[in-house]
Amino acid sequence: MKLRDLGERAILDYLIPRLSRAGGYLGPGDDGIDYLPRGRIVVTGDMLVESTDVPAGAPLESVGWKALTASMSDLAAKGARPLLAYVEMGLPPEMDFEGLEAIWRGIERARERYSVLVVGGDTNASRELVLGVFALGEAGRPVPRGGSRPGDLIGVTGPFGRAAAGLHSVLTGDTDPTWEPLRKSFLWPEARVEAGLVSSKYATGMIDSSDGLAKSLYDMSRLSGLGYVIEVLPLDDDVKRYAVSHGLDPERLVLGGGEEYELIITFDPENEGALREELQSVGCRLQVIGRVIDRRGVWLLRNGELIEVPELGWFHFGA
Repeated sequence: MKLRDLGERAILDYLIPRLSRAGGYLGPGDDGIDYLPRGRIVVTGDMLVESTDVPAGAPLESVGWKALTASMSDLAAKGARPLLAYVEMGLPPEMDFEGLEAIWRGIERARERYSVLVVGGDTNASRELVLGVFALGEAGRPVPRGGSRPGDLIGVTGPFGRAAAGLHSVLTGDTDPTWEPLRKSFLWPEARVEAGLVSSKYATGMIDSSDGLAKSLYDMSRLSGLGYVIEVLPLDDDVKRYAVSHGLDPERLVLGGGEEYELIITFDPENEGALREELQSVGCRLQVIGRVIDRRGVWLLRNGELIEVPELGWFHFGA
């Protein structure tokens, strides 16, 4: 059955019983929720739009997962523990009800993964699928993007380029099982919530890499007024093999791919050992990729020479 045949009331009757209760006076189905915070509240939001964010053939369950994961990743980058999320849904009237069920299953899977309460939202008819997630988290010490200091090291929580290679595989209709882990990296990314929490004790600056490594570092540079030198590309073997077999530039996949949801962390070199140990305790391996310098911009160290990196990555409203 199409959503236009069901109507808004039936859609709400499906969604409201599946919402969490925040423990206050106001519950699911009310105009809002009330929540008594215990620490510093971090607020963030992200939007997923079908025409720019959902390639043809992507499972709708993964779309729901990614919509919630994007906001969880923003909270992770601030060192915040997820608390509450609101999901705003623009739904095409021609969508089958099974499509809505699949999207919500993905949201529920992400809700369980990140231990966040999905407490409400809104629905509306839309020409294309739009999912907006507004999220609240709690942090003892929120970490800014622009807090880096000259001499800091730059670390990441995982390799880059996997999601970009996976997206290329999806867009080209590649079904080779060899590349299934790369496709999974794009369709089912994981926010580094636990890594963000432990890193917040040591990080001077932190950002997630959803827009790409180069663009994320430029965003940090704009706020800190400093430079970020990449000395070692965080490239893994699967991405390198995929790039070679498909005639792609692995360096570009790493610098401009995006959608990794890894954390980029700057920190004092004296804290490297402690940070590495704590990240290992939550299943992450710290890779030091460079250092912060007192010169605005983003650079790649190649053969002893600093090469300026173009601001590759995802830009809304861009060509």
